[in-house]
Formats: sequence, structure tokens, C-alpha cells
Amino acid sequence: MQTNPATDLAPLDVQLLWLPEAMPGNLFAAIDVLNVAAGILQLRKPHVPAPLTWRVITPPGVASPLNADAMAGMQKLPPQDLSPNRTLIVVPGLAARNAPHLGDIAERHPDVLQLLHDHALHGGLIAACFTGMVFPARLGLLTGAPCAPPWAYQSWMKLHFPEGDFDTDEPMSFHERVSTCVAPGLQTEFIAALLGRLLDPDLMEGCLQVLQYQQRRQQITSELSGVWLTPTSDSPVYRATQWLQTNLEQPYNLHALAEAAATSERTLLRHFRQAVGMTPLEYLHKLRVERAKVMMEVSLHNFHTIASACGYADAGSFRRLFQQATGMNPSVYRERFTLRARRPHWKVEQKSQEALT
Repeated sequence: MQTNPATDLAPLDVQLLWLPEAMPGNLFAAIDVLNVAAGILQLRKPHVPAPLTWRVITPPGVASPLNADAMAGMQKLPPQDLSPNRTLIVVPGLAARNAPHLGDIAERHPDVLQLLHDHALHGGLIAACFTGMVFPARLGLLTGAPCAPPWAYQSWMKLHFPEGDFDTDEPMSFHERVSTCVAPGLQTEFIAALLGRLLDPDLMEGCLQVLQYQQRRQQITSELSGVWLTPTSDSPVYRATQWLQTNLEQPYNLHALAEAAATSERTLLRHFRQAVGMTPLEYLHKLRVERAKVMMEVSLHNFHTIASACGYADAGSFRRLFQQATGMNPSVYRERFTLRARRPHWKVEQKSQEALT
């Protein structure tokens, strides 16, 4: 029997550090990911409290980035403090004018250094983005933890923290207690990757599907809405792939496909395999599985309806194809990757909100 590995997730509390020199976009990008992640967890397990909480923290004497009312809506506080090994402190990038200024900022915040030192000493988790990695570097937490510093500060960091391993060019690094990200523009992917490692890999994929541009899903959902794309090209293989995408729910017909591609069946098969790496039928199966995955993520249709929309009168055959392609049966896939709540749940939720107002 297949089960969902994400049924019982150990709670995780994310503490987002704010400083006057912090890059605001880092903070709010992290909040965006956390909000989406909590929503996905709630959709997939509507009757189970989401195991993800977060808050903005500041050192003594530093004001929050927003007023109390606004901050209340941007945080999801835990019912109780978690152990350090389930508490992640996220250090934002710092808006430094140059490398010496970055050093000055770190010197200006001994409370932050003490906070991170104590947290790490008790087994806590730390993630630093962009220039924010100067804090764990100052504490020696990057020793033996290869990471890539921002290119503009690389020489300075190598000079001031010679015990660090800064020779990798990987944009993100993940170690037992400390993780880093080289650029503020990667904050969305960074936070999603951390959630994937600390909570559930499926959650990372779900967040990125929602927050990043998904070309194929954009096309599939457009097709599901009845807007069919029919570009033309001089390439027979291109015309064939477009015809298959547009007629995905129709029975496979090699003769009709060759006519649409304006070539012979034998020539089409040869060129298609050379260009795509599979036969047209295999490509069609792949398209159908991708459509089924998206329909299960964004719709509430049962699998028989989805199979029919993907060109299969026999849902059992399509179920076997789907399981072979994804490694899980459709019901498990829907449970793990759905982005829709069942109607009874959101109707009750909507009525509860109306009652409160």
C-alpha cells in the first residue's frame, strides 16, 4: 500500500531576522514562500494543523519593519517554542555599500552575533542569504562548510575569514546546521529548498510550482480552459508535437499525425525519434500524464473524468500508465501535490469567515 511520507511532519519554526541594514525584499520574499507553503500544507491536510510557523525577530532596540497590525498578518506564531534543532533563523542580505561597510555592519550588531552563537551552540539551524553570511562567517560557522560568497565580496571574505571554504561556485550550500545562498534574487528558491529539506521535498516542489514561471503548466492550464495554441513551423517534428498537444485527448493515429506534419509516416518516426528521443506515441503518453498531473493539482475532477480528458476511455489502463510514469498511484499523487481544497472544506471555512465578519 502506498502512503504519503508527509503525513506526520515534525513542526518547524522559522525566525526571520530583521535589521535596519537588511534588504527588505529578502524578508518579504521569505514570507511569501512561507505563506504559500502553509497554504499548500493546509490544502493537502485540511484537518491537521500546519507544522510550519514563522515570525520576524529583531535584536534589542531595533524596530520591526512594519507596524504591529501589519506584522500580525505576516506571521504565524507557534503555540510554544520549539527545540533549537527545529528552529531556523534566517539572516537576510545586508545592503552594504562595499566590503569594509559590510564588516562595519557586522561589528555594529554584537547582539545578533550573540544570538546566532547561542542558537548554533544549542544545535539550532541558521540560513544566511547574500551578504548576511558575514554573521556566520564571523562566528566560524562556515568552517568546513563550502559555500559561495557574493562575487563582489569574495576577496574580502577570503582575506578576513581564511578558515572558510569559499572556492565553490554552487549558488546554494546546505550543511548540517548552516545553509547559505549567494544572491538575493534566489531567496524564493532558497527558502523553498530549505522547507524541502527540513519538512518535505514535495512541499518545495509545490511552492516552486506556484511561485515560479512554469511554461508547460501555463500551457496545459490554458488548454484546459479551452484556449488552444496552434503555432506553425517549417519543422515536421515541431508540427507533429504541436498537433499532439492540441489533439491530446484524441486516439493516437500515426497516419493523421504524419499528414499534419506534412511528411510520410516512416520519415516522421525517424526524425521524431532523432529530435525528441522517443516515438510520437511515447511523447503522447508523456503529454497525457503531464496533463493528468496538472488536473489533479488544480481541479477536483475524479480520475475517470481526468482519464477521459487525457484520451483514455479505460481509466484502469491510464492508472497503470500514470503509476509507471510517476512511481505512485493517482490518489497518492493528488494527496501529495494538490493545490485545491475539497469544496466542503472551503465552504465551511468561507461560512466561518462570514460569521466572524
